[in-house]
Amino acid sequence: MGEKNYHDNPLVKIWNVIYPIFIYYVISNVAMYLFLFALQITEETYSQSYTMLQTIATALCLPVLLHFYRRDQLLCTVFQQRLHHGAAEIKLKRKILNCVLTFCGGALAGLALNQIISATGLIQVSEGYRQVTSHFYGGGILFEVLGVGILIPIAEELLYRGIVYGRLADWIGIPAAMAVSALIFGGLHMNLVQFLYAFLMGLLLAYFLETTHSLSGCICAHLGANLLTLFRVESGALSFLEAGPGAYWGTTAAAAALAALLVLVLYRCNRAEAQY
Repeated sequence: MGEKNYHDNPLVKIWNVIYPIFIYYVISNVAMYLFLFALQITEETYSQSYTMLQTIATALCLPVLLHFYRRDQLLCTVFQQRLHHGAAEIKLKRKILNCVLTFCGGALAGLALNQIISATGLIQVSEGYRQVTSHFYGGGILFEVLGVGILIPIAEELLYRGIVYGRLADWIGIPAAMAVSALIFGGLHMNLVQFLYAFLMGLLLAYFLETTHSLSGCICAHLGANLLTLFRVESGALSFLEAGPGAYWGTTAAAAALAALLVLVLYRCNRAEAQY
């Protein structure tokens, strides 16, 4: 009885949500500082080395995050049982289609959100955002693709959707967990521009997780969003998006409409699969 009361204690539940985030950031930051010291990186070369350091630190965090997530799976929480039973109803072809739909949906939604947020002028007044951008997109294409494009999305989805959202969903229910996990995800980006982007994307990513009954759904969407942004920044191939107001808002509306269409297709496909 005492053990049950302990686990039902709100403070314990809050701690269970918070400590994986705390451990992730401790490991990540300690690893980065150790590599800064070991490689004798100076302030002048920090920006060029940041993406490499973040990539290595994220790779070191992945086994820890996987441990937390697998432990939650073994505990057979309500959230994990829901994912398991839902995934069991989905055939392999549908799972592959889900990955394609979420990847494209995440990329298009990310593009539309970036366009809308850019139009507000917040980027120009957010020094924190400009500093983060200069760090992430100034360290060479190899580590940008490996870190920003692949490892960081996987790590963040394991943490914020697989662990944080999952534990919140068992505690406060799905709608509230979507909102709270998205707020945490946005808030920890530490600047207003990324907060708005990450909060709105966090809601969509949690929806993808629930719809596909798999962590791969939100991982693919996050990969799509980050890789498209990286492609846009480094290649300049999408410069036509800023050719004028017509092109800017036309492509923004088209990206948002296509993302919404893919969300609808994803929902109907998975509902039909579950009914079948």
